Amino acid sequence: MFVGQIIRAVIYGELKYFSDEDGNAISSEPQYSTKYSDIDTLDHSIYFKTDGKTVYVSWDNTFTCYGLLSKQLDFTETTNSYEQKWDVSSETKWQHFIGQKIVGFKILWETIWISNAYRFNKIYTTYPQTFKIIVENGKSFFITASELKDADDEYYSQMDNLLVTSNLDLLEKLENTQQLKINKYNSEKSIWKKIFRC
Repeated sequence: MFVGQIIRAVIYGELKYFSDEDGNAISSEPQYSTKYSDIDTLDHSIYFKTDGKTVYVSWDNTFTCYGLLSKQLDFTETTNSYEQKWDVSSETKWQHFIGQKIVGFKILWETIWISNAYRFNKIYTTYPQTFKIIVENGKSFFITASELKDADDEYYSQMDNLLVTSNLDLLEKLENTQQLKINKYNSEKSIWKKIFRC
């Protein structure tokens, strides 16, 4: 679906959180920008216009809440009525990708587990967390089912949101910060469990 396609335009689709009775967006300003010039975070989807059909990427709950979904479709400005669409093709972060052929595509799978309160009966599932897309000039970008809240680099994976970047180092830094917070939380939870023997 991706490999062999030439990216002609990139369009972000953001949910219309506030709209009037006719479904028109009340807020007509994009919300996807972050404090990092090479990271956007948006709710809900990205459209890659190509010479053929448009490649659509969105967060999805096929495997678990939340992973990624991709499909091809015929794109029009009225493809759906629940999104505002922003053509970001001319933005600096996309200049290395517009007009380039996609030569590589990789799905980065994550495995998670859920269980009862006592951590027994673990159920494991694997889901598509991140897409890596490589173009013919050697550049690559990542789309991940994650969210970045600007305050204190609050990064959350497995979200009903998309994070888009070509900066792998920054993405890894944010993911490592998230993992440290998770480890700290689990450590504190273990102490609490020891004290109260839950």
